[in-house]
Amino acid sequence: MGWPLVHVAFGHDSRGRPRVARGVVAVGQCAVGGVAIGIVAGGFISLGVMAVGVFALGVASVGVLFAGGVNAIGTVAFGVVAVGYKVG
Repeated sequence: MGWPLVHVAFGHDSRGRPRVARGVVAVGQCAVGGVAIGIVAGGFISLGVMAVGVFALGVASVGVLFAGGVNAIGTVAFGVVAVGYKVG
């Protein structure tokens, strides 16, 4: 795929936009990858303030199979505001 195994990216690029970490394991302000950890995270397993993925955990999370956090949307969802097939 051309992505590194682990990519860590923080800060801003030359245009002032946040750098995006892309990798099998991605860590940064914005992270995209198999395991994504960041403020905004998207991937198979996502951990962050805003997380989207198959398994998502964060303040606002959307997960295909599982979502956990304050606001959670997913097939199985756990949170203060939870929307899904099985909620808790």
